[in-house]
Amino acid sequence: PDERRFCVFSLTVSLDSREVLGGANDGCLYVFDRERNQRTLKIDAHEDDVNTVAFADASSQILFSGGDDALCKVWDRRTLREDSPQPVGVLAGHRDGVTFIDTKGDARYLISNSKDQSIKLWDVRRFSPKEGLEASRQAVTQQNWDYRWQQVPKRALKKHKLPGDTSVMTYRGHGVLHTLIRCRFSPEFSTGQRYVYTGCSTGKVVVYEVLSGKVVARLNGHRACVRDVHWHPYDGKIVSTSWDGVLGLWQYKQGEFHEGGDPSSDLQGSSPAPLRHRQFETSDPQ
Repeated sequence: PDERRFCVFSLTVSLDSREVLGGANDGCLYVFDRERNQRTLKIDAHEDDVNTVAFADASSQILFSGGDDALCKVWDRRTLREDSPQPVGVLAGHRDGVTFIDTKGDARYLISNSKDQSIKLWDVRRFSPKEGLEASRQAVTQQNWDYRWQQVPKRALKKHKLPGDTSVMTYRGHGVLHTLIRCRFSPEFSTGQRYVYTGCSTGKVVVYEVLSGKVVARLNGHRACVRDVHWHPYDGKIVSTSWDGVLGLWQYKQGEFHEGGDPSSDLQGSSPAPLRHRQFETSDPQ
């Protein structure tokens, strides 16, 4: 980094574990080669903090990034010049900063979580026109609240699409406050990637049906903001982590979230966080 005040907000490792991709507060992306133990690429990517980065697929050639400029950008390392970096495309439609990106793993679809209280599904074959970039930039400049400690103002909850928004689907029903809350696709093995799931500032895990956009489950149990959630790729277990100092464990089987047991006591002092189990069932999204 060239700046003295520097912070990496997002890190991810390539599927072959050879590279680390990071995004930082200087608006740049960094690629670090673990075998050579050196930085191999720096991209001046966004006009504001880079909050999230992802490898598009196993090839590690396509990179996704999202930042506080409300934009998601797609980068192809095979055509990228560090001295004059240009994305192969931009995905615009959010009204506020992007907090997280998850890829479906096919280098085609991705989802983005945002401080505008929505998740968007994107197809990289449908990049946004210049009109969309300008609309998102203008929307961001009109945001004068801080999601870290303020409640969402009503004027920020506009539901109509911005001009040039090329997103395939928008999911609403969760809160993005306090921290960079994550969202992800459910695993291929157990669900066929049928769902999108996310943490929530109200202490829930919210599960959406991808095609309909409807909420099919709200997993209650935490007493504070749920920052991250992970669905096991094969076993059907979901683990959530929350600001209440507790890990939540959920079991998914054939469209239902089943009981694991009674809740444990809260975290006390410096002892390890207990694992809290809960039962929930999905509603029919029809």
